[in-house]
Amino acid sequence: MSTYVLNTIAFKKDLDNGVSQSRLVEKVKQLGFDAIEIRNEFLNGSKNERLAIAKEAQKLGLEVFYSVNDVLVTGDHLNNKALDYVTEMRELNSSHLKLNIGSLSDISKEELLKGLAAILDGQFEIAVENNQTLADSSLAITKKFFEIIQDAGIKDIHYCFDIANWIWLDTDVDQAADDLKQFTTYLHLKNAVRDQGELKTVPLEDGDLNWRALIKKFPFAYDFGLEYAGNAETIANELGLVKEATK
Repeated sequence: MSTYVLNTIAFKKDLDNGVSQSRLVEKVKQLGFDAIEIRNEFLNGSKNERLAIAKEAQKLGLEVFYSVNDVLVTGDHLNNKALDYVTEMRELNSSHLKLNIGSLSDISKEELLKGLAAILDGQFEIAVENNQTLADSSLAITKKFFEIIQDAGIKDIHYCFDIANWIWLDTDVDQAADDLKQFTTYLHLKNAVRDQGELKTVPLEDGDLNWRALIKKFPFAYDFGLEYAGNAETIANELGLVKEATK
């Protein structure tokens, strides 16, 4: 069964004006989504705010996803903040933690698996995602990471495939999809255009990517998240389009 998620970057103006994400939960529900994706960088850092988000989401029947703009791997070890992020996820009453991979050049396979074993307990899943930097999210890094995960038989780590971010990495999105579809359970959906030489994120229907064709490449995807700043009418309309495309 599919879950449709709205990342709170949808309300970027509110976030930039200091509005707590706890006040955005009801808006996500009203727009027809099943889950809200909370962004770590827009939290105020207090446990009270995280608990308030959890309480509001539970009241409205929304799942919570937790997106952390940080890497899983730092140098030759797992990020020292990883356990903190797991704690924050649980305070949000979430079982979905999303991070970027980071560079694998300095960490051994043994150290990576040891670090993951210390935080994974079978009660939550980690989704690693491609951001817009080659150092953390290149196709080669991602393939290497999942080779290790697959060989070790780890079941609670999946891939969040952001269909537009590959453009920033100058990587063919169709090739990336073909290489990573078997690991992908979550799709981040947005589009991109080049405006005066600069790439910028836009709603699905406003960009250059054939997002409908891309969705069809992922037989194991069951979470679908919209992730762009937009107005309520556009977001509600595109949610309907995504639901139609994922039937």
